[in-house]
Amino acid sequence: MAETSRTTADRPVDGRTPPETTEEPVVRPVAMPPHNTHVVRRARLFAEGHDLVLRDARLRERRFPVGEDGIRRAVHFPPGDLWETVRRSPGDRWGVLVFQGADGSELVRVPLAAWLPEAELAGMLELSPAQCLRRTGLEALVTHLGIPLEASAAPWDRAARDGERRGRPVARAEHRGLPRWHSWVRALGMLGWIVALVAVLAGGPSWARTVAAGALFLVPGADVVVRVTGWWRRRWSADFVGAVSVEPSPAAEEVVTERFLRTAAVRVLPEDIVLTNTVGEERRLARRGDHGVTQLSRLIAPESGRPIAVEFRGGEGEARALLPWSHWFAGPQGDDRWKDLVRALGVPVSDERHGWTEGAKHWSEGHILAEDARCMAPMGGAEARRRAGWYGTVVGRNEPLALVLLSAVLLPGAFRGTGAAVAAGILSGLTVGVVLVPQLCRALFSRVWFDRATGEGRGYG
Repeated sequence: MAETSRTTADRPVDGRTPPETTEEPVVRPVAMPPHNTHVVRRARLFAEGHDLVLRDARLRERRFPVGEDGIRRAVHFPPGDLWETVRRSPGDRWGVLVFQGADGSELVRVPLAAWLPEAELAGMLELSPAQCLRRTGLEALVTHLGIPLEASAAPWDRAARDGERRGRPVARAEHRGLPRWHSWVRALGMLGWIVALVAVLAGGPSWARTVAAGALFLVPGADVVVRVTGWWRRRWSADFVGAVSVEPSPAAEEVVTERFLRTAAVRVLPEDIVLTNTVGEERRLARRGDHGVTQLSRLIAPESGRPIAVEFRGGEGEARALLPWSHWFAGPQGDDRWKDLVRALGVPVSDERHGWTEGAKHWSEGHILAEDARCMAPMGGAEARRRAGWYGTVVGRNEPLALVLLSAVLLPGAFRGTGAAVAAGILSGLTVGVVLVPQLCRALFSRVWFDRATGEGRGYG
């Protein structure tokens, strides 16, 4: 098959704004945390002419012709043993869609969980693989390409499929949580620290101390580069120019935080609905097509007759997003913001009585997107810091302690050493500072202002 790739000459001039894609169906990625929102904004899977186009977060495009010498069919492999799948390959928990050639060779693998915007919010047992295939837009994409969609009776086994593969490599439509260079730099840093420290203990050259301290600094240094780069992308992004932005307007009796008021938002773009939750995670839903949002439904409490939530629904009435009414539209500006949302989306609006699950303590219990309602509402300070923190969510929770202890080996040289020992001590001090200072500032900022509850009454959760 003649696979082609788009070069840098075909990218937008600013290198940040994705080029316009073709008409729906366009498949969008799973929600991403703040340092990785560029994946949500750039990566796409769509059809253009007679090609299947896979665009990654760096705006590189790989094209796979559909036809005699290219893709001839798509096969959906259901997940295997659920426990093993979740433990080893969580991206395969709803199965994998494989685009194959005429001889059955694999050309493109698409893990469904990587391309379902609400994948981290919906329970695996509450959403069937067939429903996931439809919600992602992959089913509509296969139909648009004019190729048959087959369902395999055999479950997906990544290890076995990798062992059977021959010839050219298979394109994997997956997203990395961190750039590849980040892992290499961190690994090089730890290896360099170990080798140089062994040399120091063995009586090697004095400059080995400096090498050890400098290598260890690469570990948190790589994290800093990723975080600063993510902030820079968000700061200068032009994605939301011209968007209709709907921000929370909570009821006066609700407990809210500055983090929620300043971070959570729903933005309506010509092709996308962008939902950003309290901790900055972003996902995008299509506005058109079979997998797009086709209606808004207000859930009404049977006893009081008041709205308690808003569902963004797809073509078959399935819930794609869930906003608590009391935190978004029950405040002084709530009516105006609700009208803005309805006007911007231009879809039918309905009211529906919401029945509570027996024994439930909150209206969202039992709802497929109960976790979405939690994330699109104010969070307690401890939970918000945990979910928005770098350590424990992106890299290991105990890494700060480990780096401080490792730095302590050479840190005394800054105070009572000479020559290379002083340089090693200074570098070790920088490592400790890079690890601890942002953490302490973030915790102080959160406790004093950002995650401090304001308002009266009882907050969500």
